Amino acid sequence: MQFPSYPAAVAQRIEEYPDDVRYSTLALAVQRLQDDHIPGAFAEVGVYRGVTSAFLHRQAPERRLYLFDTFEGFPSQDLEAGEDTRFKDTSQELVAGVIGDTQNVVFRKGYFPETASGLEGESFSLIMLDVDLYRPALEVLRFFYPRMARGGYFFMHDYNSPESDRAISRAAHEFMADKPESLIEIPDFHGSALFRKV
Repeated sequence: MQFPSYPAAVAQRIEEYPDDVRYSTLALAVQRLQDDHIPGAFAEVGVYRGVTSAFLHRQAPERRLYLFDTFEGFPSQDLEAGEDTRFKDTSQELVAGVIGDTQNVVFRKGYFPETASGLEGESFSLIMLDVDLYRPALEVLRFFYPRMARGGYFFMHDYNSPESDRAISRAAHEFMADKPESLIEIPDFHGSALFRKV
């Protein structure tokens, strides 16, 4: 990108990532939230090893960042068919190490939406959904949508991925059917999508 609105240091970090479209889009969203003074915490649901978490936190360290994950791979109750052993090679400690300074970072380890208990009154301006499975994706949308600040961003990783029988797009279409927002697809590596709360 020739004229990004985000700082040069952020642009330099983006060059280190293989999916520069995804991270450039996230960086533009965070910068827009900052420039427009849109309040609200950030949340990532489906953290894995914390690469995206670290990126978000470094760009907006003053924002509270909630990280929701089992930090042990997929919960067995969410697996729709068979055993899926991906994403087990992580831990809360590993993610904390990737992030570095964890001031304003809140780890919510366990099963979502139980791990969101106590946050019913919180407001969010950026949500990053990366759970790969239908039921958890629907629960994330149900919890966060009414708690989003106007102008806030909701990112859905793997929206265009055929993985898990197109789980993310199925959940998104079902939930968004009666909502005023439109989904915008992003040509990143895994086919993400986003919407802004109106």
